[in-house]
Amino acid sequence: MNSRSDLLRAVQLATRKLSSAGSFDLLLKEVLAICVEAVGAQGGTIYLHDPNRGRLRFRHVLPEEVADKIPFEDMQDDQGVAGQAFQEKRTIISHFEGDTDENRARVKEATGIEVRTMITVPLIIEMLDPIGVVQLINKTGAQFDENDAAVLDTISAVSTMAYLNQRLMDETQRASSLLGMGKVSHDIGNLAASLFANISFTEMALDGMREEFAGNDNALGYAESLEGMLGEMKMSVDRIVGYSRLISDLSAGRQLRPTFKVAPLAETIQTAAAFLESDGRKAAVALRYEIDADGPPTAHDEQYVFRIVQNLVGNAVKAVKETVPDDWRDSVSEDDDAIFGEVFVRYRFENNEHVIEVQDTGPGMSEEVAERILAGAARSQWDKGSGSGWGTKIVLELAATHDGQVSIDSTPGHGATFRLVLAHQPELPADESA
Repeated sequence: MNSRSDLLRAVQLATRKLSSAGSFDLLLKEVLAICVEAVGAQGGTIYLHDPNRGRLRFRHVLPEEVADKIPFEDMQDDQGVAGQAFQEKRTIISHFEGDTDENRARVKEATGIEVRTMITVPLIIEMLDPIGVVQLINKTGAQFDENDAAVLDTISAVSTMAYLNQRLMDETQRASSLLGMGKVSHDIGNLAASLFANISFTEMALDGMREEFAGNDNALGYAESLEGMLGEMKMSVDRIVGYSRLISDLSAGRQLRPTFKVAPLAETIQTAAAFLESDGRKAAVALRYEIDADGPPTAHDEQYVFRIVQNLVGNAVKAVKETVPDDWRDSVSEDDDAIFGEVFVRYRFENNEHVIEVQDTGPGMSEEVAERILAGAARSQWDKGSGSGWGTKIVLELAATHDGQVSIDSTPGHGATFRLVLAHQPELPADESA
């Protein structure tokens, strides 16, 4: 394996961030940054497709200082190299000499950047239409090649899935008050099932690649790296399917039926929280971890614990966001990564119990409010992060399936700590092990 394999592993870790439930705009910005870094490009742009107008609309550019200098905001979805890559659903590598092309000449005149070489990648998942295009320019010290195309094609697939996941989740929130959460969760589950089928097909293709390139250590190394990324995608799709079924059951009043497995909790807890790091950065909130990685395996439903942690951390970020003064936010740049508050995610094993805590530095709450939350009778109280109250209800419902105890420690002005205590179960429940 060469340094390219290290790059692929770095991309694998970076794409985990793309499953975040952050805003569309922040997600796209992270996609572009990952692509530029992955192939060593001088910069790039990302476009989203507007199907109603048949145009590719400019959304982000790197380096950011040239964003205001770009001479055009959108283009026909069949125009130029970007339009060709979009229509033909394939990656295109281009090399140029001089500025004979009108668009490149305009870019050079406006920004001072001469486009010498370029790689254009559609944002696409197999069997679906592209959602946009990423276009990168001027690889440092070299030309773009097929290795770069392979890396970017992989990032494109993962990024597109993350984007569609985010869009569907946002549509779920909007549609819940109009059409019912059960209907939307069903649609999400259908799409996720389609994505899962595509992943399975890709795994078959990888098996064929291994046979075709038997003895070629470099090619087999690429296959191994891609297999790891497919594994991450499959886990994400599994979570989407599981969550859509969970919401469908909750909205229909059906009894929840967790699937217990004996496994450690630490990784699930940290992974669930880490997916919300971009939400935290956007809200000027830092996520801190105190995770006991040596906690013993216990019987639990991984999907349920994952969702409990995400809901608690998401609510904590909203609480801290409420305390950020508008004048402070206006005084810092989005690029400063300035932090105003913190959310602590803790897990420990003590007294034969598994303790999960999410503590925030938000405004806190009165005992009366805490009691209403624990009774499942409270809606979101945050003006800047309003919600339906489903988040805490889901936590309580899921905790109950594990005989878990939820408590809140808080006083107004001093933040809040949500705590879930699960009894240690080193073996599966009797009805699960039969």
